[in-house]
Amino acid sequence: MPSAVATKASDKITACKKLTTILQKEYGKSVPKLKLPVLETMLFAVCVEDNPWDLAEAGYEKLIKSYFDLNEIRVSSVSELERTLSPLRNADWKGLRIRSILRFVFESTYSYDFEKLARLTLESAQKRLKKIDYLSPFVSNFTLQQAMGSYVICLDDSSHRATIHLGIVPPDSTIDEAAEFLRAGVKKSEAFGFSHLLRCLATDPKLVDRFTDEYDEEGSFDVLKVAERLATVKAPKKKKKKVTPAPKAAAPPKAAAKKAAAAPAKKQSTTTPPKVDSKKSAAKKAASKRPAAPAKKQVASKSAARNPVKKSATAKPKSAKKKK
Repeated sequence: MPSAVATKASDKITACKKLTTILQKEYGKSVPKLKLPVLETMLFAVCVEDNPWDLAEAGYEKLIKSYFDLNEIRVSSVSELERTLSPLRNADWKGLRIRSILRFVFESTYSYDFEKLARLTLESAQKRLKKIDYLSPFVSNFTLQQAMGSYVICLDDSSHRATIHLGIVPPDSTIDEAAEFLRAGVKKSEAFGFSHLLRCLATDPKLVDRFTDEYDEEGSFDVLKVAERLATVKAPKKKKKKVTPAPKAAAPPKAAAKKAAAAPAKKQSTTTPPKVDSKKSAAKKAASKRPAAPAKKQVASKSAARNPVKKSATAKPKSAKKKK
C-alpha cells in the first residue's frame, strides 16, 4: 500500500480526472455560479456546507426574506435561526455560525460591508477569517475561493468522509490536509467544479448513508482504485437472507394447561421409610411392657363364657331344704 508521502503527483492527477469523468456523467458538467458580496458569500457558504446546492439556495433565500435586514438576523437567537434553516442539515450549527459572522463583521467595521477582505493578501485574509468564532474550514476556503479566486479545494465534513471512503486521501488526514493533498491533482480552473462534484456525491440522498470514514478492506489507500471503490459504493446492497427459526413446540391449550397446573404432583418413590405417628408408637411400646395375665384365669374365664350359670333372685341355699 503506498503511503501519502509516496503517492506520485501523476497518480493524483489520474485519479482526480477519472473521478471527475464519472461524476460528470452522474451529476452533469455544468457548474453553478455565485455572484454575491463577500459577507453574503460567507452566509451562503454556511448554508451550502454539507447540503446540495439547490437546497442551500432555497435555505439562503428563506433566511434573507424571513428577516428585515442583516441586523435583525444578527440580533436573533440561535433557535430562531435554526427554525428558519430547518430544512438544511445541521441547522443549529448554521444558525450559530451565521450570527457569529454578522457579529464579527459589525463589531469590526460598524457596518455590514466586508469587501476589504478581497483586497488583502491570501495569508492576511486567512488570519482575518480565523478570528471569527465557530467558522469552519469549508466556509473559510469557500469564501477565499469565491471572493479572492484562491486556489483551494473546498471540503466539508461530508465531502471529506467521501474522499476517505473512496481512498483518494489519507485516512488519518484532517480536512485541511485532505484539501491540500487533492490540490496537487486538480487544476486551478477546475478546483471549484471538482469540489462541487464531490459535494454532489457526498450529499446524494441515495448514497449519503454509505460513506464512512473507514475502509472496507485493509490496505485500500490507493488513489488509482477510485473507480472500483466508487462502483462498490453505487452497487445495490445485497439483501440478507432471512434465517427461518426452527418451529417451536405447540403450546398446550389453556384448559389442559389449567388442569395440569391443578393436578397434584406424582409421588416419587424414595428409599426413606414412611413416617410413623409418634403417639401410636408410644402406645404400642407401653402395651408391650405390661405383664401377661395368668393362664388359669384365662381358661376359667373361657369356660365360664362357654357355660354361663343363670342365677334367680328367689333361689334358696341347699342347706335350708335339708332342715325341713
